[in-house]
Amino acid sequence: MSLSRRRVLAALALVPLAACAGPTPAAPAPAASAHATGTTPAAPAASEVTVFVPGAMAAHAKGLAAAFDVGGAHTVVEVGHTPIQREQLAKGATPDVWIAANPADITSAAEAGLVVADRVQQLARTKLVVVVAPGNPAGITGIEDLAKPGVKVLLGAETLPIWKVTERGFTKVEAAHPGFTAAVTANTVSREMGVQPIVTKVTKGEADAGVVFVTDVPADAEIVQVPDTFNAELPLSIAPVTAGKNPAGAAAFIAFMTAGEGREILTEAGYLPPAA
Repeated sequence: MSLSRRRVLAALALVPLAACAGPTPAAPAPAASAHATGTTPAAPAASEVTVFVPGAMAAHAKGLAAAFDVGGAHTVVEVGHTPIQREQLAKGATPDVWIAANPADITSAAEAGLVVADRVQQLARTKLVVVVAPGNPAGITGIEDLAKPGVKVLLGAETLPIWKVTERGFTKVEAAHPGFTAAVTANTVSREMGVQPIVTKVTKGEADAGVVFVTDVPADAEIVQVPDTFNAELPLSIAPVTAGKNPAGAAAFIAFMTAGEGREILTEAGYLPPAA
């Protein structure tokens, strides 16, 4: 087990996930100290860093916060949908860092001065996979099989990043298999408000299959890989929030995520590095 993974497991129970919609005031930031690993600057001791995180990273947000807090910070993670978080920023929310799952949203936020435009950067990428019910009763062997008659499919709601990416993948499948999208639509029994509900329901056998991000599937779940020919990616971006109360803590957290232990954790979780 790697050093980063041991630290996450040791601290995981100490960091709650916040789900509040409003801004969270941060404590004043004293002088920065060195990160426990010696490779990533830590947030100032006893400082609070508030981070907006997209639902696409919900499965890993708590562990990332726990690993960062080993350096002495207190990380408040608020998980939500990127378009809604964009509106929260416009209405005065003041997290210190925003991780966005939609490049258009963070670009528009930068143009509006809500995040520091010249510090927006791609954090990581994830891609699609098909999660199937235990034992794979529908006999799914490829994404094309989602169109087979009688298959019960779960997809993300139309407003979510998971659907935007799924739709791009379906467009590729449609080009090779005309009628695919209409058939899958007919097989869809529910549109879920997030990736985790899809994973949970499919792994409980409430549906035959669902399209999710590979980074949101637990290790014991059964999956069917989507080949690059039919796959699509979701880029995740990170930036400090202009109105954040703890710019030093924001800088330390971003360094942790892009060049320190946070990046190692993302890699271990299956995220792809930023596009070249």
